Amino acid sequence: MRYSLNTLIVIPFPGNFTKIILGVCCVLALAEAAAAQLSDLRYSRQPLPGGSDISEVGLAVDFGSAQDFIQPNVIIETLQHRLETLGYRVVQGSTHSPDGLLVQVDCRALPEKISSPSSGALKTPSVNVQPLPPPCRLAYRYQREMIHWKKVDRLIYSESAATMKQLAALPRALKPQECAKQFFQFYDFPVLLAAEWGHVDRLLQVIHRPSTPVSRQRLILTVLGETHMEKGYPILIEKLQDFRVAKEAAQALGFFGLPAQKHLLPILQDYSNPLLQEAAAKGLGRIAATTGNSQHTPLYMKMVADSTVNIRVRTQLAWALGKAPDMRAFSTLLELEQQIWAQYSHDPQLQEFREAVDWSIREVKQGGHGDDF
Repeated sequence: MRYSLNTLIVIPFPGNFTKIILGVCCVLALAEAAAAQLSDLRYSRQPLPGGSDISEVGLAVDFGSAQDFIQPNVIIETLQHRLETLGYRVVQGSTHSPDGLLVQVDCRALPEKISSPSSGALKTPSVNVQPLPPPCRLAYRYQREMIHWKKVDRLIYSESAATMKQLAALPRALKPQECAKQFFQFYDFPVLLAAEWGHVDRLLQVIHRPSTPVSRQRLILTVLGETHMEKGYPILIEKLQDFRVAKEAAQALGFFGLPAQKHLLPILQDYSNPLLQEAAAKGLGRIAATTGNSQHTPLYMKMVADSTVNIRVRTQLAWALGKAPDMRAFSTLLELEQQIWAQYSHDPQLQEFREAVDWSIREVKQGGHGDDF
């Protein structure tokens, strides 16, 4: 029989020992009840934004000592304008919006001078130079409580790093204030915030606008997949017909499981567009990892062994064979391993293909782990 801490068990021990046991049980029971009450207060009164579409957000920017050598209003206006592109109304200052949501931007680490090998401004770094870190960082609070990134935790950092690479590739060198302003113009943090908060309707409105840049459409399709927003599923299928964003749509569909296979399989078998083929293979590999479904192993085996198939497509199919391990693929993978390791080459694509094949051989042999790679 199982007892909770609220169950009092009386055991015939000598007098003082029995009192100690009873006292400990009472203290633990009270602690459990108090913790439950505190938990109810915390979570029932402070639901995370998302279910109801919050329209107004506060904006607080901390420049620290950086405000002595830049014009803070320039960066604040850029931030406000960017948030307004998704229809948010912005309240500036350190206070929260009436809806309880506050976006915090920390620019205290903005350097007075950005150095590179041959210039005092941001420019394309050499191979041996580490990429410059983002000039500012983002966080948000809800009902005055700091909230950790949950849905876009990976993207919030990878997208900022990609933005810094874009800035480093600009032909003109940037000074610190220009760097911060351009960073927020290139870094599509409003889309990431809307995805984090579950504001899918805003994202769908933006992607349907004819004026929305392709880069923003691609990011929206990516977050619709990675955050598994059901409302976004139809637009992902629709965008498979748009050559500009079909790759992102195909990869994102991989987050929607078995129903998405019927949309991805025809693309995989269309040899006319290897880049889209690769995206479909990646999406199918994700489905294999999350569902364990090996129904299409024979097709993947046939294509991965076909040297006329693009090597990037074959690489993704090799990963897929290990993500839903099926012993039918074992002999094909072993033969493939011998062929590709017999080739004396350090080509990066071939190296990745080797890695995928070797990994999948281990997974098939041991029965797999069921996780995405």
